[in-house]
Amino acid sequence: MLLGSRRASRAGARLRNALEVTEHRMVTFQEMELGSIAQWISAIATLLVVLVALFKDEIVNWWRRPIFDVSVFLEPPHCHRTTLQYQFQRTALTFVQAQCYYFRVWIKNCGKTRATRVQVFAAKLYRKVADGSFKEDQHFLPMNLRWAHGHSQEPGGGPEIYAEGISPQMGNHCDLGHVTDPNNRVELGENLDGVPAANTLFALDLEVIPATKSHLLAPGTYRLELQVAAANSRPVTKVLEITVTGQWFADERKMFQDGIGLRVVA
Repeated sequence: MLLGSRRASRAGARLRNALEVTEHRMVTFQEMELGSIAQWISAIATLLVVLVALFKDEIVNWWRRPIFDVSVFLEPPHCHRTTLQYQFQRTALTFVQAQCYYFRVWIKNCGKTRATRVQVFAAKLYRKVADGSFKEDQHFLPMNLRWAHGHSQEPGGGPEIYAEGISPQMGNHCDLGHVTDPNNRVELGENLDGVPAANTLFALDLEVIPATKSHLLAPGTYRLELQVAAANSRPVTKVLEITVTGQWFADERKMFQDGIGLRVVA
């Protein structure tokens, strides 16, 4: 009995020693773990401070950069009916007035910094084919669109291609294109082979009129890829869908309902 009691006492002592050693090791491990976490946090904080110091201007400029949004509204004043005046040699040099519709897109700066030297670039044109997909028009000549109501300050004048600036939360109209009365198409040089004389065409208002007439859209459905950029902003890509039914209506409401379709799709 005495021998058994001594053995049990020694076993209990060994167990207590083992528990104490284990507890000590756990405390030491926890201290080391907490110390490692603190070191990592300190290192990360130091790295962030260094990055901010090195790239402060770039970070601020990115945060306050101009952000462009493109909208279309088939209603005045964004799109409306007006009169186009031109000269044409008939029996004599004649001043002619033609009815037409102008279509504009609204370019807004939703950022926190004034955008400078803003341009709207018509990059690619796609046409809807029989299977419902859109195929790129390889003959389309990409170039800038014109700003509405503006004139270039460059030598020689011409349409305004680069807007001087758009302030934060402000916008400006950019001419997308126009549709003229089919009776005046030939005189205006807006004529395509294979398109009946009574049908309308949608003429994109590019910075110059290409000799290939790739700016003229025959009846059909198109998608135009636009890139809006500025001297202090990277390009933003938007896609407009243009539907040309070929029908002409003197009534503005009817024209915007059944003559031309226009919307942002991407």
